[in-house]
Amino acid sequence: MSSWVSYHFEHLRRWREYAEKIAKAAREILGEVDVYVIGGVAENRTTIYSDIDILIVVKGERLRDERKKLRIKILERAIDVHGLPWDAPVELHIANEKRAEEYLRLAKEAIKINP
Repeated sequence: MSSWVSYHFEHLRRWREYAEKIAKAAREILGEVDVYVIGGVAENRTTIYSDIDILIVVKGERLRDERKKLRIKILERAIDVHGLPWDAPVELHIANEKRAEEYLRLAKEAIKINP
């Protein structure tokens, strides 16, 4: 196995640690949120092309067009304050409760990350 593949799989094996760092950063920025790991990692079907899909559920309807800025703020805080590796293969999905219901309905598996 190539060194890049080994390196990438090592990141994927650390999915819970990374999700907890993202959850801490999201809670510090947004207050009360629910955080889930969804997708291939949650379903135990990772490949070399996988990333770690993290759903951040924001309470209420206060999102509109802030998602891109929120992703950046959360990732920066997770990296700078909580030690998330800058190259961690995480994909943030930020949704209000109504939109999150759709994500969770379509997910075959969702793992809630507790504070």
